[in-house]
Order: sequence, then C-alpha cells, then structure tokens
Amino acid sequence: MSAKTETRKHRTPEQVVLDLEAKIAAVKARAAARQAKANPVGKALLLAVKAIDKAQAVAAEAKNEPLGRALEASRAPLSEQVVAMGIRLPDPKAKKGGRRKKAEAA
Repeated sequence: MSAKTETRKHRTPEQVVLDLEAKIAAVKARAAARQAKANPVGKALLLAVKAIDKAQAVAAEAKNEPLGRALEASRAPLSEQVVAMGIRLPDPKAKKGGRRKKAEAA
C-alpha cells in the first residue's frame, strides 16, 4: 500500500447539517415540481412548450428562419410560466433516448 500525502478533511457538524438541509430542500422542490406537473395547467403548459420545440426542430430542418424566430418568441413567455410553477423545462436540444429493450441489450 502506498502512503497518502493528502490528509482527509472532516466536516464539522454544522457543515453536515447544511448539506442535509440542502438535500431536504432539493427533495421538496422535486415534490413540488411533480405536483405542478400533475396539475392540468402545468400539463398543458409543458405540452405546449414541447410542441413548440418540435415545431422549431421542423422549422430548422426546413431552414425556415422566420418561423423559427416566431416560435422562439412564442416559447419564451410559456417557458417563464413553466419555470414560475417550479417545473423544469425540457431541453429542446437534448438527445431523446430511453431504455434499451432486453433484446437490444443482449
């Protein structure tokens, strides 16, 4: 075994409490977001944002810049409302992927 030159830093009880309080706050925020998503208004706003994202992708594919700008302008106020409700916005540029089926994994 090799000797470590670095000493281990121990957290104070106050630091541990702060870290745990941060985790509790994160769990509460996720629960609030889940509840907001279940709300019919939250569902509708999120679906509208996703639909605009799909339309933007089609406009970009068709190289229709004016339509892309118009869609981007219409997405902004909806996005603000979604964020105000505590729902995390989907990333329109994120690659969509899911779990692979068992047949594909093997």
